[in-house]
Amino acid sequence: MASRYLQINRLRIMRRGHAAYDQNFHPGVNIIRGENGSGKSTISDFIFFVLGGEFDDWKDVASRCDEVQAEIETSKGMLVLKRATSSAQQPVSVFFGGFEDASKSALDRWETFPLRRSGSKESFSQVMFRTLGIPEAQSDGASNITMHQLLRLCYSDQRTPAMRVFRYESFDTQSIREAVGDLICGISGYELYELGLEIRNKEKAFSKIDAKLSSFLGALKLENALATPASINAKIQELTTEKARLHAEIRDVDRYIDTGEVGDFLTERKTARTRLSKQRDAISALEGDISEAEFELREIAQFQNFLEEQTAKLAAAQLSLDVVGAIAFSHCPACGKEIVAPDVEGQCHVCKEDLDPDIEKARYNQIRLDLEIQSRETNQLLSQKSGSLTEKLSEIRKKRSEHKRDLTQYQVKYSGPNGPREAFLAARTNRIGHIDAEEAYLLSNLQVAEEIEALSAEKATLQAELDTKNARAAALRTAAGKRRMVALSSVSRIAAAILRSDLPRQDEFIAAQDVSVNFKNDANSVDGTYNFAESSNVFLKNATIFALFLAAMKDDTFYHPRFLLFDNIEDKGMQEERSHLFQKLIVEYATAFEAPFQIIFTTSMMNPALELQDYVVGPAYTHENRSLDLGIPSAKA
Repeated sequence: MASRYLQINRLRIMRRGHAAYDQNFHPGVNIIRGENGSGKSTISDFIFFVLGGEFDDWKDVASRCDEVQAEIETSKGMLVLKRATSSAQQPVSVFFGGFEDASKSALDRWETFPLRRSGSKESFSQVMFRTLGIPEAQSDGASNITMHQLLRLCYSDQRTPAMRVFRYESFDTQSIREAVGDLICGISGYELYELGLEIRNKEKAFSKIDAKLSSFLGALKLENALATPASINAKIQELTTEKARLHAEIRDVDRYIDTGEVGDFLTERKTARTRLSKQRDAISALEGDISEAEFELREIAQFQNFLEEQTAKLAAAQLSLDVVGAIAFSHCPACGKEIVAPDVEGQCHVCKEDLDPDIEKARYNQIRLDLEIQSRETNQLLSQKSGSLTEKLSEIRKKRSEHKRDLTQYQVKYSGPNGPREAFLAARTNRIGHIDAEEAYLLSNLQVAEEIEALSAEKATLQAELDTKNARAAALRTAAGKRRMVALSSVSRIAAAILRSDLPRQDEFIAAQDVSVNFKNDANSVDGTYNFAESSNVFLKNATIFALFLAAMKDDTFYHPRFLLFDNIEDKGMQEERSHLFQKLIVEYATAFEAPFQIIFTTSMMNPALELQDYVVGPAYTHENRSLDLGIPSAKA
């Protein structure tokens, strides 16, 4: 499988339908050059923005543009991105294919994604992460790890203080920085980050259950022999048997209904019977609903299995196409006539149509995303249906309890005839009344006992889950520590070598051995020293970000997009010869790799040795010929 990479093929910035900027970029090193104030940083900000950066602090001329478009390429195919510049949270429209196809296609082939996940709607970051082969966030908490956060380690701008590694933003957390740094270094995706969130949530739930359980235990007013649902149900069954015997004795007193019985008795009995009938109908209807809900759940589960099978088959089909390639027919499958191979490479030898592997990649990627969206929606529907079924089961238990109580009352008052032997009937009726009261008392305590039993089981389950998750987190921390050591040791070695290649401007750089990177604290140091001259801080920061990129080029375990954007090479009083050196180091180190990558940097101190068509993008910008052409002579980029 090809290494993951992100590459911009073309960038177009629009103003009222007019292209204010339209340039093609190439694989490898891309240099945007020009005088200070000619608009180079503006182009960098637009690149950051179209790739998912949350940015709206536009300069005067940039604020007059209304849309930025880019054709990007990854190992899984090409995409065209389109994003209005009106706000930092503006969604991104995506076309699965290249610029040319996008310009000819109808709007229904474009899909719009919000920057952040919202409910069941896929986010732009999820689309990009899947396209780049980077693990995507599974939980709502980890969904804060977005393309914007990833780009903060790939875009070195002029606004960020030189001592910071991440691109600066006002609202930032150590946990997010650590998670993003670990992700780029290839440390167990999001699992450790998500486990931390889950453990905290489950610990809170455990505390609530423990407090609730203590409250219920204090409310249970039964002797120890009747402290469990099983013992209470056994006692209720015993009382029910006794009551049935009393009813049988009452029925045997007189088998005939007194003809002088008051008519109200018959009316009341009819009303009670009607109520019981309605209760039975309601229970029956609920039983039907429950049966239907259980059937739907089975159907949804089967559909989910189908989606998983289709996803697996799609992956196998794409792998087969990559490994085996298109099937070459020697004879026409329709008429059997021998087929002459095409003269032009890259054509179908049957229909002679051009074959574009990038379109095939984009099509597979789109189908994969559609299947994953359906799978997510099916999981949500499954959760909703399960919740509804639980509510119905609770409701039917309640209705059955009410029906049982009313049926008992009906049997006491109406099932036996009202005969002359009042004393006999009164004694048994009185005992039945006591039994009913005792049953009611036991039933009320039964609910508490069942709640206690359920809470105890839930508490035990939570404790087991916490134990499992804590053990898993400990194992992940151990594995993460090993992987972090490997990754950051590689970064340290490369960064130290870059620093030793610097001009003799900073004593600590001349014999640098260890460059330590701390993502959590957003800092780095050289052999334990943290602060240097401002221009040296810039050199150190860029060397660290570049070393992270180079380490990823050597080790595919990194989840780095193999993309860098430098807009601060000459920041903080950098000397021209030092800038030329760093430009030269970028080209020498990066071009030593054959794997695809892209580095874009801006400079007002162009190294003459790099003024080559293979590296430069667009003309050398001046105050008269700025990067953005708005057709307004006085406009400043």
